[in-house]
Amino acid sequence: MSLQPDTTNDDRFEVIVPLRTRYASTIRMIAASLGADAGFTIDEIDDLRLAFDEVFSMLAERHPGERVRTTFRLDDQEVVASMSLESGSIDVVPDDLAARILRSVVDHFEFADDGVTLSKRASEK
Repeated sequence: MSLQPDTTNDDRFEVIVPLRTRYASTIRMIAASLGADAGFTIDEIDDLRLAFDEVFSMLAERHPGERVRTTFRLDDQEVVASMSLESGSIDVVPDDLAARILRSVVDHFEFADDGVTLSKRASEK
């Protein structure tokens, strides 16, 4: 019997929240839940939560009063998410510290005009 969740590329959903730091916990909770479903360790789940916290804070600081759409996709043992503003382009570039934090906690991140993408894969056991 396999303990891996039955996932496909169609395991994708979106959530939209106001870009206020008090709503970052909603995004972190969803990311943590998906990480658990993907077989992440506790440390990997914490890393994923930290990445979302970092990006959410950057967006909230630069774009106060906006709403952020986060699209999550669970693909086997990987969580991929993109964050975009409902109103249009994102004007955020991580500083050196934020980039170092993100490099240490996710496998891939990308900041573009149309949004931020984060991905993390569960470690091989």
